Amino acid sequence: MLSMQVRYFQVDRRNLAYLKFIIEAYEGMAIMSTVERKGAIVSISSPACFSEDIDHLLTAITAEIPMTESAYPGHGTVFQNGEDSNA
Repeated sequence: MLSMQVRYFQVDRRNLAYLKFIIEAYEGMAIMSTVERKGAIVSISSPACFSEDIDHLLTAITAEIPMTESAYPGHGTVFQNGEDSNA
């Protein structure tokens, strides 16, 4: 079974379409979903085998648009590299 890594980010709403376009342009590497539209929190899910690649991509993207890794909305648990830090 394929292990998935899910990370959450807060992004300015004006940058949501651009971010989704860039993330999903790398076909099969990651999927972006809006988790909370009002707070502009998105999830970026990727197979664990792409964790290094997605880290590089996200670093490059943050040089263009401001985005902050955040806790999963509603739980207050910060996720780091797809794992619950309280587990």
